[in-house]
Amino acid sequence: MPVDDEPVRSRVVVFGSINSDVTVMVDTVPADGETVLASAGRRGLGGKGANQAVAAARAGAPVAFVGAVGDDPEGRELVRRLGDAGVETAGIRLKDDQTGLAVVIVSADGENRIAVVPGANGLLDAADGAVVGDLLRDVDALVVQGELPVAATAAAIAAGVARGSRVIVNLAPVADVGPLLALADPLVVNEGELAAVAQIEVSSVADLRRHVGALSGIARSLVVTLGGEGAVVIRDGALTHIPAVAAPVVRDTTGAGDALVGVLAARLAGGDTLVDATRQAVRCASATVTAVGAAESYPDFLALLRESQVCAS
Repeated sequence: MPVDDEPVRSRVVVFGSINSDVTVMVDTVPADGETVLASAGRRGLGGKGANQAVAAARAGAPVAFVGAVGDDPEGRELVRRLGDAGVETAGIRLKDDQTGLAVVIVSADGENRIAVVPGANGLLDAADGAVVGDLLRDVDALVVQGELPVAATAAAIAAGVARGSRVIVNLAPVADVGPLLALADPLVVNEGELAAVAQIEVSSVADLRRHVGALSGIARSLVVTLGGEGAVVIRDGALTHIPAVAAPVVRDTTGAGDALVGVLAARLAGGDTLVDATRQAVRCASATVTAVGAAESYPDFLALLRESQVCAS
């Protein structure tokens, strides 16, 4: 078959944040005015966008990342690490500020508390977001989050829609992108983020079932993550519950939600239905909590998914 006749392989383009994560492990989180000794500490690649890009790559998708770092050693190191993870980095811009920094405190139960200095991420603007359109084709999937300036995120969504790409919006943290939110396919949020977006309080699958009619109009489709209850998919007025997969041990939940979004994007770009893609994404996200850290702690998701298919057959 001539090369020109070969099917074009879909890829994932992530427009998002990239940070240097400083993670410290403590038995108990310090109270006001208290100093505690950490049992371990590490510095690594982080930021919601970078985490999601690495997750998509480890799920087998071709991935390009668009974001910003400072012209400093930390930024150069993060770009190198992202490239080593199999992510295309040509879309990363240099900005006149320090590279983003996140301090992550992880307690003995694996839960985290995070403070972020946006740095270069905070200087991305609408022009940067619009450039995303130059990378996209109609067969691609675009992923955005809420960590960047709203104007930049909104411009990226508009560019993705104009290109005919599938736009996956992870509204974490919540940002007001206006009527563009209705074009998300899917919108991915947790219970707290959903409450802020839809003004509806939910804490269980039963709550979501009661409000499925109202929730169906928020976006083209909706994925709500529910922690230990897994996730719910809402599309065309129908609700599907995807139960969680229990992890043998929970060491650090940092980046688990980002892993879900990245794998979800990879599977959607690969042709899965939204329900099937979410099911695989929930499985992969559960596997991340057994190791400390975010992007660089992610396992080979593609191998994990292949193994699960063999076991199910």
